[in-house]
Amino acid sequence: MKRIALSLLLLAATLTVAAQEKITDRLQQPMPGKGTVIIHQDRALYNLLGKITTPAASGTRIQARGYRVQIYAGGNTRAAREAALRAASTIRSYFPDLSIYTEFVSPRWVCRVGDCRTYEEANSLLRDIRATGTFKELTILPNQVINIEL
Repeated sequence: MKRIALSLLLLAATLTVAAQEKITDRLQQPMPGKGTVIIHQDRALYNLLGKITTPAASGTRIQARGYRVQIYAGGNTRAAREAALRAASTIRSYFPDLSIYTEFVSPRWVCRVGDCRTYEEANSLLRDIRATGTFKELTILPNQVINIEL
């Protein structure tokens, strides 16, 4: 009984692996009006290939390393919180499409803007913000996790 169950399990695993479509399988499929592709490869190499996956849909948000521009850093008082919210409101009036993050990062209230993938992109944003003449102390900070829309 155990041998039959083990044989059925191995057969199911083999069929599952065979059912996954790999890039070489798709390349060798005949298509009307197109040429024929024949791939000669070792079975071990074929087994190493991963199955075909579809890319993320547009509008999907991912988390990645990146940079933000800090436009305000205050203390841990109520006045500092209000100043951080005012800074967020001011920057929103200049750049309505910009991502704004006002939060308490112990021991102070901060307002950071942007979801920049590279330091150069963050530096360009910093120059644009500096050109408004509203914010005095601007800093580029690395962020471990940011949201980027694809």
